[in-house]
Amino acid sequence: MSNQERDQVDYVAAMTHELKTSLTAILASAELIADELHPDEGSVQWKLLQAIIRNAHRLDERITAFAQMPRQSVQDFQFRPESLDIGQTVRDVVARIHPRIQARRQTLELEIPDSLPLIKADRQHLEQVLLLLTANATKFSPEGGKITIASWQKDRGTMVVRISDTCGGIPVEEHELIFKPHYQIGRSDGEGGLGLTIAKFLVELNGGKIWLESKSGYGCSFFFSLPLFRRTD
Repeated sequence: MSNQERDQVDYVAAMTHELKTSLTAILASAELIADELHPDEGSVQWKLLQAIIRNAHRLDERITAFAQMPRQSVQDFQFRPESLDIGQTVRDVVARIHPRIQARRQTLELEIPDSLPLIKADRQHLEQVLLLLTANATKFSPEGGKITIASWQKDRGTMVVRISDTCGGIPVEEHELIFKPHYQIGRSDGEGGLGLTIAKFLVELNGGKIWLESKSGYGCSFFFSLPLFRRTD
């Protein structure tokens, strides 16, 4: 098995574990509510709780089946790199997440020149990375905070994207740990976890790197790089 295939298997294992952990919490909470409230059978509350429990069990079964998928099937993971305009892709993603930013009375600024060259990446992967990192910045920045998305050409073959926020910052010793599947920053808001693990996996699958620059009290800046599109590709 190649390193890329091994990474894909690890990604699937991490994703299914995280989903099953969340489902277990949902099921336990729904069953506890049912025990505490004792809703009359046939009431609206009873029907809603039964729907939650039934669908959570069904989803758990599907995730279990997915987790047991033969490793060879991971090779079918869709990966379709193409030439992309990073500026347009960022604007498309921002349009999707803008209502959340408005709801928190935050501001978002784009620092992306019009003259940037095209990059080579899978469109869905790039959009997911941008959504994950921007949603992360929105979630952990305070109401009224500021988010900035910037991009520039690093060298003849690389583009860099930066998503900055005004959160409380992350200690330097935790910068590498935050991308691990089940690691959470040592605070109650639980920053980290599966989202950043997925972002790291997708960036690296597309031939790039992802990293964090931050210190406590001064916000966070997530960076990722991607290769430029070449006419010979």
